[in-house]
Amino acid sequence: MEEFKIIKLPEKQQEGDKEEKEVQDFPVQDDDYTPPKKRYIFLLILLLIIVVSIMVIRTISTYDDYEVEKTWERKDSAESHYISYNNNLLKYSADGIFYTGFDGALIWNYTYDMTNPCVDISGDYIVVYDKKGTEVDIFSSKGFIKSIGTTTPVVEAKVASQGSVALLLQENSVSYIQMYDKKGSLLVAGEIHPENKGFPVSMALSSDATRLLLSVINVDDGEVSSELIFYDFTSAGKKEQDNIAATYQYIGTLIPKVDFVKNNKAIAFADSKIIIFNNNFKASVAKDISVNEEMKSIFYNDSHFGYICEKALETGEVVNELNVYNLYGFKNVSKEVDNSYEEVSILENDYILLKNENEIALYNLQGIEKFNYKFDEVVYDVISTTAAKRYYVIQKDKTEEIYLK
Repeated sequence: MEEFKIIKLPEKQQEGDKEEKEVQDFPVQDDDYTPPKKRYIFLLILLLIIVVSIMVIRTISTYDDYEVEKTWERKDSAESHYISYNNNLLKYSADGIFYTGFDGALIWNYTYDMTNPCVDISGDYIVVYDKKGTEVDIFSSKGFIKSIGTTTPVVEAKVASQGSVALLLQENSVSYIQMYDKKGSLLVAGEIHPENKGFPVSMALSSDATRLLLSVINVDDGEVSSELIFYDFTSAGKKEQDNIAATYQYIGTLIPKVDFVKNNKAIAFADSKIIIFNNNFKASVAKDISVNEEMKSIFYNDSHFGYICEKALETGEVVNELNVYNLYGFKNVSKEVDNSYEEVSILENDYILLKNENEIALYNLQGIEKFNYKFDEVVYDVISTTAAKRYYVIQKDKTEEIYLK
């Protein structure tokens, strides 16, 4: 028989005998708690590093091939020219002008008979003129507006963003300046005689049509000089003799090209310098850039300009040098380029395009060759899009939308 054992149970403690336990208080976070400033600084630095890394990768990355995303067949004459206009395509030739989508869908067209058609665009307006002819036509994105006929040959025509047109006419060594509104009404007219001023070789019109710039060449006793004349058609300019707000004389210099760019700043391309002017009444000089080498080609848009010159290396080899500046006159890059080219331009995405008959090269503002390719067909033009790697390539019988890879 199993033996029973008596087990003594612990006695129940009285309430007062309980040991008091220490209770630890934890801080309660307030609803308005904000992280330390160091955390924000760290996140800001991290975000900045990511953004800079993406920009560096986009800047230095290059492409050697492309993918055709869309193709549209076309039938053109060999004399057709193409311009990007309002995210569509403008094609013009001696027979007329066509405004289409890149897919070839016709928006409007207009026929004319010109020997040497030239085009200028500002904002929504287009002017087409027959160089050394007498026909000038004004258009907008909606189509034909007005035709202006002259009895004197047209050397150059410029259009403003509200549709006003300035004409430079020449006959028997006398030059004429005329300005019309978009309805064809004459606004301004004047004459330039060589014995007084010289021969105008280039003209520019501000986007608001309030300023006109002429480059005039003078030859005196065998010495060549250029004069830049700024006309002002505002109320302030009307107080000046012949509306001339400012003039600049350059002895021993030819200035064959002038224009107005962003914010109506004037720019002049001479044979040995490039001059940028401020947008003020007297058109003060903002930057005078000397160029020691001969400029073979120039290019510019509303944010940058530049030129290509020939440079002799120590080995005796002669190479092309690409030089790019911003509109403040500060140099972005000076870069030797191996490419031979027939045409150079700067696209809307600020890439510089060097083009031969069927070969193109694209350079960014840092002088890096982003893309170089030789196509099977003749390339008329390359037009950039809002996408960084997407372009329209206008070829002999087709338009291709390509994606660089």
